[in-house]
Amino acid sequence: MDRKQARADFLERKPDAGIYALRLRAGLWVGAASRLTAAENRLRFTLSTGTERNPALAAAYADEGDFSFEVLETLDPKLSAMRRQDLLKERLAHWLDKTGGQPV
Repeated sequence: MDRKQARADFLERKPDAGIYALRLRAGLWVGAASRLTAAENRLRFTLSTGTERNPALAAAYADEGDFSFEVLETLDPKLSAMRRQDLLKERLAHWLDKTGGQPV
């Protein structure tokens, strides 16, 4: 694949926005992301390198060394960017309340 084609493929990707959960024995953390795959990669990187900004999550990961990443809900990719961000906030509040998890 050439560079132009790779760029075109990247720009045409649909956003995979949604709500996710990180499960560790020590607890449950819930977060929202406009790109779920990027959120999982970011969390794996920051936790494995010790640069995670959430101290409770970092401590739980340091004790266990692994977590499971679960997508709780995905949003319609046809939503406008502004509506998607508003809906992410609403759905995150819903899932935090429903699961009793901590925010990422």
